[in-house]
Amino acid sequence: MKFLIILIFSLCSIMVQAQAPQSKSYGTPQERAKLQTEKMKTALPLRSDQFDAVYALNLKYAEIMQKEVFDQGASQWSMYTQGSQINKRKEVELKKLLSAAQFKNYEKLKAEMRKQMQKEGMPKSLDDFK
Repeated sequence: MKFLIILIFSLCSIMVQAQAPQSKSYGTPQERAKLQTEKMKTALPLRSDQFDAVYALNLKYAEIMQKEVFDQGASQWSMYTQGSQINKRKEVELKKLLSAAQFKNYEKLKAEMRKQMQKEGMPKSLDDFK
């Protein structure tokens, strides 16, 4: 359960703000990248030679997400759309680092996490934000 929440947060970045002030903390980009990479190491699983490259990619995009999404104080809709665009770019690079089987596992995990988050009240579609 905790894994699902963390991965969907990192991959989709739609769980940023309901109506709370922007002061909510999601940890540093380094903390998020480390946690995400550790979870991926177990779930996909990552080989030892992939770990550093995947961590570097996760860190790169965690820093981009911090700068372009979290630090902007944007609306939930804006955070969702920006986060989705950033994650699409990340997935293009991630696919190059993973084997076909690992990427398939990654896609399965992402789909499972979306279902889990929807059960917990997250939007099922973009129309739910409006």
